[in-house]
Amino acid sequence: MGGDTAAEPARMNPDRVDRDRNAAGAGVTQLLVTRHGGLHPGDMELTDPRPDPPAGDGPVRIGLALGGGAVRGAAHIGVLSILEKAGLAPAVITGCSAGALVGALYAAGMSTPDISALARTLHWTRLVRPSITGRSLFETSRLGTFLDKTLDGRTFTDLALPFATVACELTTARRVVLDEGPVSSAVLASSAIPGVFPPVERDGMLLVDGSLVDMVPAALARSMGADIVVAVDVSGPLPRRPPKTMVQIMVAVSTLHPGVEGQLARDADLVLTPDVDAYAFWELSRMSEFEQAGAAAAEESLPLVQALVQVAEARAAWRDRQRP
Repeated sequence: MGGDTAAEPARMNPDRVDRDRNAAGAGVTQLLVTRHGGLHPGDMELTDPRPDPPAGDGPVRIGLALGGGAVRGAAHIGVLSILEKAGLAPAVITGCSAGALVGALYAAGMSTPDISALARTLHWTRLVRPSITGRSLFETSRLGTFLDKTLDGRTFTDLALPFATVACELTTARRVVLDEGPVSSAVLASSAIPGVFPPVERDGMLLVDGSLVDMVPAALARSMGADIVVAVDVSGPLPRRPPKTMVQIMVAVSTLHPGVEGQLARDADLVLTPDVDAYAFWELSRMSEFEQAGAAAAEESLPLVQALVQVAEARAAWRDRQRP
C-alpha cells in the first residue's frame, strides 16, 4: 500500500499566466496546473489555430478529457465534483481507460456523489478472476457484467451528454474512437491493459487499452464540439513506493507514455495534473486520497476555467458583431 501522507494539492502562481492581448478575439495560451507547483503556459504559439467558436446564441461548451491512470482515475471524480459545484459542468466528455469509466458514468447521468460511493465498493477479487485462456492474467467477464449493469445496458445514443472513448486496435496499433453501440464494451476495451486483461472483440476489431495511443483524448473533445477543453492527466511518474509484482509492473508500464505533455500542450486549453504521485496506480484503498487530489487541482483551476469561458464568450460576441 501507499505511504501515510496524503497527496498535496497542486500549487498555482497566477502571475505566470500568459495571455495574448494583441487583439480582440485572440487566443489564450494553453495552461498547465502542475503537481508540484507553478502554473505554466503550454508550449504553444500565441496565434490561435483552433476553429472559431459557434455564434454567441448559446452557452460556451466545456469539454472535459479524462486520462488513463488505473485507480488514480478516481481523481477525475473530484475534478467533476468541483466543476459541477462551480457551475462549470462539462457539456462534452471524453475519456481513456480509467477516465473512460468515470466519464461514461457521468455522461449516463450518475451524480458525482454516487460515482464516488460506487468507486469505494470496488474490489479486484469481485471484478476479475485468473484467466485460463493464456491471453491474459485475468479474465474480465465479471467486470463486463458489472459495467453493463451499472450503465443499465445503455448505448452511446442513450447517454445524457456527448461522450466518446478511445482504444487501440491490437493488430494495427491504430487509434479507434468508440462513440456508437454499447457503452460498457467500449469502456472495457479502453481499459484492457495488454497482458493483464484480454483484448475486447468489437466491431470486427481486437481492441486494447486506449492509453497506448491517446492517454488523454483532448483533441477528441474539441472535435465533438467543445469550445474550450480542460484535460486531466493522472498518469504521472511511478509511485514513490515501487511496484513489486508482475501485475503491478504491467499496470504501471501501461501509464508511462512519453510525449503526453507535448500532445496536451497542442490539444487542450487547460491541463490539470492532480498530485497523485504518493500512491500507486493499483491501490483501491486510496480512492479517497485520489479523489481529494483531483478536487484540489480543480479548485485551484476555477479562476482559469472561468477566464477561458469569458474569453470564449467575448470571442463569440465579437465575431457576431463582425457579421454583416
